Parts: sequence; C-alpha cells; structure tokens
Amino acid sequence: MLLSDEIYRVFCYGRPFTSPAEFNEEVLVFDGFSKAYGMTGWRLGYAHGPARLIEEMIKLQQFTFVCAPSMVQYAGIAALDWDTTSTVRDYERKRDRLYEGIREHFEVSRPDGAFYLFPRAPGDNGTEFVSNAIRSNLLCIPGATFSRRDTHFRLSYAASDETIDRGIGILNQLAQVHESRGVAASPAL
Repeated sequence: MLLSDEIYRVFCYGRPFTSPAEFNEEVLVFDGFSKAYGMTGWRLGYAHGPARLIEEMIKLQQFTFVCAPSMVQYAGIAALDWDTTSTVRDYERKRDRLYEGIREHFEVSRPDGAFYLFPRAPGDNGTEFVSNAIRSNLLCIPGATFSRRDTHFRLSYAASDETIDRGIGILNQLAQVHESRGVAASPAL
C-alpha cells in the first residue's frame, strides 16, 4: 500500500496535480485544509482509500477522540467551494521572485509545488549557514531536519514580498561573504 500525503496538492505550478490514487486502488491519501485554505492550526484533515482500511480507521477514531470542533468542520465545508486559483498564482509569483533573487549565488532548483525552496548551503553545511542567517535575523531551517544530509536549507516563501526581498538581500550577502572568505560569516547589517 502506498501512503500519499497530498496536503500541498493545490500548489502545483505549471501542470495539474496527479494523485497516485488515480492509478491504483491500494493508495491511502491524506489531505487537509491547513495549506490550501489558510486553516493552519485548526487540524482539520481527511483520508480516503481502500474501504477496509477506512473502516478500521473510523473504529480507531471513534475510540480515541470525538471530532473536530463544529465551527472548524463548517469552515472546511465552506473551503471546499473556495477557488484557490489566485492564491496559487500569488505563491507561484513569490516562488519565482525568491528563486530569481538567489539563483546567482546558490545552487537551487525551481520547485514545481508547495511553497519552499531547498538551496544548497555555501560550504555544504546547512546548520552552520542557517545559524549565520538567524544571526542576521533571517529564519530558515537546516536541511538535516528533512534529510540525513546537512548540505541544504529550507526557505519558505509564504511571506510578504517585502520579507522575501529582505531575505534575498541577506542570503546573497551571506553567500558573497562565504565566496570572498571561503567561510560562512554573518554580514554586518
């Protein structure tokens, strides 16, 4: 059985999202409302898949907790009628802004979905680079949080254009300092 986390399904740039459940009945899909509809923290999600498995999941759910609060359930129902097209276009524009802003100084791929970039850290030390970024008042996450390797870092572009532009400036300054000295150092801002 394949478990498919589809929480970012609406954030698919340049092509429609394709779920593996379209091709195989033995796929259990997890989805929710936090990313696509800005309902972060409300913890409303759902699953669909093989009936025998869903039936067992319902039994487990019934004996472990009652339900999501009714106002959250009503918000989820309303969200299903919400057109996310303009939101997705805005995030695609933010992705391009950040990608274009840092690609000269970083090895980075332009993602086809979600709202994160995963650049290679100068010096191949994500934790050290992130520490320098944090000292420069820029929050990003070391790649070791998501991988066994610590060569990259994660950037979110779920931010205002002003914040993205400030981040681009700090990142490029950190990269230039590393390039000129051969070490990652915090710039004087």
